[in-house]
Amino acid sequence: MITMYAWPSTADGPDALPMVHFTTDQQAGGEVTPEGTPVWMFDTAIREGGWARFTDFEGWSAPAAGWQAFYRREDDLLAVTGPGSCEGWYQGNLGADEDWVAAAATQQSVVLLAAPVQHPSLYGYAVEAGAAFALLVPLLVV
Repeated sequence: MITMYAWPSTADGPDALPMVHFTTDQQAGGEVTPEGTPVWMFDTAIREGGWARFTDFEGWSAPAAGWQAFYRREDDLLAVTGPGSCEGWYQGNLGADEDWVAAAATQQSVVLLAAPVQHPSLYGYAVEAGAAFALLVPLLVV
């Protein structure tokens, strides 16, 4: 079984957007390119789920079709689901701080970030390499 990890963060600014970085400790799913390079295990789900490259702001700045997210303050539970192979994308505790929860309640949307990295601190490198993806998802906070 593959465990997905989620880290909350908040973009700077007066209208801060809540974000969630997703990763796993297992990065390759066994497929390789014709050149022998391992294929990121979420490659198919990202393509089928409507994600856009992080650098393509136009591609991910509007709410994604078929996606929804739910955050429950009481027990810090985040549930995210999308179309096709992204159904049941994530369900678990987020570890969100008060700033993240406040931004989420205000914006009623969340930016999902995914890249083949082991920690969100490495996300910038994935952006530079063109391997980072984003998605804007409606969020219900209760």
